[in-house]
Amino acid sequence: MEKAKLTGPSIVLLVRDIEQSVRFYKTLGFNYELVGGPEIQHVHMTRDTVTFILHQAVNPNDVRPNSSVEGGLYFDAFCYTNVRELLEEIKSKDITIVRGPDLNEFFSEFTIQDIDGYRIAFGG
Repeated sequence: MEKAKLTGPSIVLLVRDIEQSVRFYKTLGFNYELVGGPEIQHVHMTRDTVTFILHQAVNPNDVRPNSSVEGGLYFDAFCYTNVRELLEEIKSKDITIVRGPDLNEFFSEFTIQDIDGYRIAFGG
């Protein structure tokens, strides 16, 4: 029996201001798509095979990235890419790099932080 191919995942990010978050991810080259119906709406921000689902928090205090809690990892999402190419791409953009870049011949990595404090690591 063949197994169904999974093509995700999509990562849900609860955000304080969806319009500001959309602008941030567009700066990173993500494309916008409004999804959902009249009762539940959220935004898909997609670049290549990575999709962040942005959902507006009712209470801004509920936005709490996993990377901000004691014992949490230093990132909330990890994306594999050509690190050097992406670094060149974002150099001129107003994006905060909070870790790295660590560039070497084995595995390179850096981590950015979005406007809600979510940390996205890029490695390859």
